[in-house]
Amino acid sequence: MALRVGVLGPVMAWYGDQELPVGQPRQQAVLGILAMRANRVISRGELVDAVWGQDPPASAEGGIYTYVAGLRRVIEPNRSLRGPGRVLVSSGAGYVLHLVPGQPDAVAFEQDLGRARQLRKAGDAAGAVSALNSALSLWRGIAFAGVPGPFAETERIRLGELRSAAAEERADVLLALGRHEEVVPDLTAMVADHPLRERMRGLLMVALYRCGRQAEALRVYAEGRRVLAEELGIDPGGDLSRIHQQVLTMDPALSVPNGLAIRGAGGSGPSDEDAGAGTGPAPDGGQRRPRPEGRTTPVPAQLPLDATGFSGRREELSMLRAMLPAEPGQQDSGQTVPIVVLSGTAGTGKTALAIRFGHQVAKRFPGGQLYVNLRGLDPATPPMEPAEALRFFLDALGVPPHRVPADTEGRSALFRSLLDDRQMLIVLDNARNVAQVRPLLPGAPGSLVVVTTRNELTGLVAAEGAIPLTLDVLGDGEAHEMLARRLGRARVAAEPGAADEIIAACARLPLALSIAAGRAAGRPKRPLTELAAELHDARGRLDALEAGDAVTNVRAVLSWSYDQLSEPAARMFRLLGVHPGPDISLSAAASLAGMPRAAAGAALRELVRTHMVAEYLPARFTFHDLLRAYAADLAERYDPEPERRAAAHRVLDHYLYTAMAASNRFSPFRSPLQLAGPQPGVLPADVTDKDQAMAWFDAEVPVLLALIAFADASDFDTHAWQIPWTLGPFFNRRGRWQDYTATQQIALAAAIRLDDTLALAHAHHLLGHVQSQTGAYEAADPNFRRALDEFRELGDRANEAVVLNGLAGMLEKQERYPEALAVALDALRMLKAVGHWWTQATLENGVGWLYAHLGQYDRALTHCQRALSLHRDSGHRGGTADTLDSIGYVYLHLGDIAQAKAHYTKAIEAYREIGAPFGEGNSLSGLGDALLAEGDREAARTAWRDAIVILDRLPHPLADEVRAKLSGLGPGEHGQLTGAATAAR
Repeated sequence: MALRVGVLGPVMAWYGDQELPVGQPRQQAVLGILAMRANRVISRGELVDAVWGQDPPASAEGGIYTYVAGLRRVIEPNRSLRGPGRVLVSSGAGYVLHLVPGQPDAVAFEQDLGRARQLRKAGDAAGAVSALNSALSLWRGIAFAGVPGPFAETERIRLGELRSAAAEERADVLLALGRHEEVVPDLTAMVADHPLRERMRGLLMVALYRCGRQAEALRVYAEGRRVLAEELGIDPGGDLSRIHQQVLTMDPALSVPNGLAIRGAGGSGPSDEDAGAGTGPAPDGGQRRPRPEGRTTPVPAQLPLDATGFSGRREELSMLRAMLPAEPGQQDSGQTVPIVVLSGTAGTGKTALAIRFGHQVAKRFPGGQLYVNLRGLDPATPPMEPAEALRFFLDALGVPPHRVPADTEGRSALFRSLLDDRQMLIVLDNARNVAQVRPLLPGAPGSLVVVTTRNELTGLVAAEGAIPLTLDVLGDGEAHEMLARRLGRARVAAEPGAADEIIAACARLPLALSIAAGRAAGRPKRPLTELAAELHDARGRLDALEAGDAVTNVRAVLSWSYDQLSEPAARMFRLLGVHPGPDISLSAAASLAGMPRAAAGAALRELVRTHMVAEYLPARFTFHDLLRAYAADLAERYDPEPERRAAAHRVLDHYLYTAMAASNRFSPFRSPLQLAGPQPGVLPADVTDKDQAMAWFDAEVPVLLALIAFADASDFDTHAWQIPWTLGPFFNRRGRWQDYTATQQIALAAAIRLDDTLALAHAHHLLGHVQSQTGAYEAADPNFRRALDEFRELGDRANEAVVLNGLAGMLEKQERYPEALAVALDALRMLKAVGHWWTQATLENGVGWLYAHLGQYDRALTHCQRALSLHRDSGHRGGTADTLDSIGYVYLHLGDIAQAKAHYTKAIEAYREIGAPFGEGNSLSGLGDALLAEGDREAARTAWRDAIVILDRLPHPLADEVRAKLSGLGPGEHGQLTGAATAAR
């Protein structure tokens, strides 16, 4: 049973005859938007704009999640909490509502209306009435009744206009069939509801006259004249006045149904001559007059010259071709004008792509091509007004100057009329906003509109159903192809390294690549390495891409977008150039700028709309390297150095305080660092549980690595050691040994510069820990011992015991078991004295592990089971997994293979659950040992292979030990334990 959705009245949904509770008005708005754009991905940003408009609250995106979740509970009540949807489906950063053809009811209404018009054009008046009756019967009230938001308001107006037009057309057809008495009641009610619609009033006058009610017809006219005068200060239009005159004089032509010709309000539509129409059916059902001789107009072909050196964009060109309207005679009755919005940041080649596509498909549009540069962001001239663009188009279509209406609305109506029976390609280049584009859109299917813009034009997507196509920088292959076409394949192939450097320096931005290629083409005998060297320095890169022409100068082109920004957005953009990370979250950007989250969100949304930054994930923002260089250049020019340093300090504080909170959630049993207070304006992100903490670290680790390097190079030494401290457990869990080592080396260097004993102690300890984990024991030993001395100097016995535990672990890895056990027992006694029970649980497991390696398995099991109980009581999942692995090892050596396999399996599951790949690989190795001891050679082989895949991915030296065990597993042999388990440790 298919889902049905209704928007022609209050928004409703049904399965069969069962009405579904669709929730509060904003939830209804979300359902209505998804239904009107059914079977198409709608991004969360589009939904926010459609529900709240250009100034949404900070909670808007969270509201979208809530409304979608509410709709899913209603639409798919049997869907599991984490199961995939079938009807309302998440897709990337948006959602798709899958509906059957003819849904929602507004689609069925428009399809019936289109079918009626085709039937009428074909001469089937009775069929047209039937289709119009079907269309109008779908209405239950005002469209989107009670639903808030700009999308609902736009659709309410649009659909209401279509409803009135459909009712007028029904009355017109019934009058043509001589069924005038039938239309009087409906027309009377409609005129009362729409007193300013002159066509509707004229139809009622004709119907009344044909019923012999001449006086009432004259009264309807008099009432209309009064309303127009009072409401608008105008007299009735020519069509209504003509009908009035015909009624007064009892014109016989008014009594003939087929002689009726009532045009639009005010007679503002073009005459047949002006409209350039040939012979054939006229809009009023009569015949068009043939165009007079000598008034032929050339078919417009306004596309500019195709760009030289154009390359790539195959996927985008394919997507554009998929938007081509159907061939004449194959058009669906409900088809509308396809509109494509090509958006993207400055220099991505939007215009070049639109022109290339236009030339490729020009033959599909026998009516010609119209092109206009709307100058949306031209620094030298103001944006083109729609009336000016329409005048330009009407001239191209052969409309005499004296026939061009004076106002925008009249010109737009005439333009739509001229395109009613044409197939044309319309390219609207460099659009500034929706208001500039909307009057330039045709009204009838058959044409295609391509709009290029640096803004998103979400209003056009929401209201007109435009398809957004965001243009990014070129791919590597496309960028190489572009250079090869401009410079010659041989020259590029001769210096592939230099070509790679040029492409990287230009950030694969077509405009920048074009300028760089132009410089190289002008110096054909000089090596490409010279140009690559010029572009290498980020600070001078914009200077190297100067072209002497504002239209092709990278800095100038970018400035056109920057100069249009509001002051908060412009300041945010400049400060993003100070941020060293590859991307930034909303809360971090708010801290960077020192502004409230809502204000930061508004500034970032403006930057996204203008493509100065990209929101590549919800509430995460980035931009390409040239924009970053431009932002940094602007910041250096306009923001004094103390302000730039204060912004850097705020963003460092943001990440430090959020990382500390995440570390405390992720590893709550560490003794936390005592931090100084954050800078004013810092807004740390909320981290509420372990899973969210892990997700935050996963998302932010590239930024944190960049910030640590920045802090190290910029005299923020406290941040340079404290941020790495927060990352230690995360890196250990994820097995990111190289990052762990590099950040702790930076931390140690910063601690030495600070001459801070606490910083030195933590840096020495964590550096020793990662060196021990990776087998660098000679380097780890002195770092552990220095950390011990420093914590003893500070009187910090709890951290001294933690370091002893690490030292014991290192000695165990070197198979120095008696020394390791002595160190571990000292640490355990120390911790029992200070009551640090979490590290006590860890040490209990460590002591048990060491007893097992000394062959004292019963003692080992006692300590490990005590550790397991402590870890489970505390909810420490990592410690629980480690201890399960130890118990599996003990049972293996006690000969209880079933218990060994059970505990290893539980450890593997626990490691997978918390995302600890090293632990998982290590326990898989132990499970293989148990399976081999049981005699199941193939199962052991599988476990070891799985372990090698995981450990190689990290990488970790344990992989080679497991590989040695696997290679020693001869075919057909039943393996023996013979120390294999010990070798894996």
